[in-house]
Amino acid sequence: MAEEDEEWRLNQFDERCQHKHHAPKISLPYVKLPSFSGEGDSNIYLRWKAKVEQICNVHEVQEDQKVKLASLEFLDYVMH
Repeated sequence: MAEEDEEWRLNQFDERCQHKHHAPKISLPYVKLPSFSGEGDSNIYLRWKAKVEQICNVHEVQEDQKVKLASLEFLDYVMH
């Protein structure tokens, strides 16, 4: 009887572990993007954005990952 109880408890534990919802980890590709500080005129931003798009396209970065990757390269004023 104790052996059956132990087996039942182990099965219950396994089922609980399988039903827990864990957020999937996001795996970002390693891509080196130029930094951006937000200083200067709008042409500087437009050139930076074009370069980021070009690099992301070459490395086939998914659309939902582009902002996350680009934000890693923000400096100074833009970080806030």
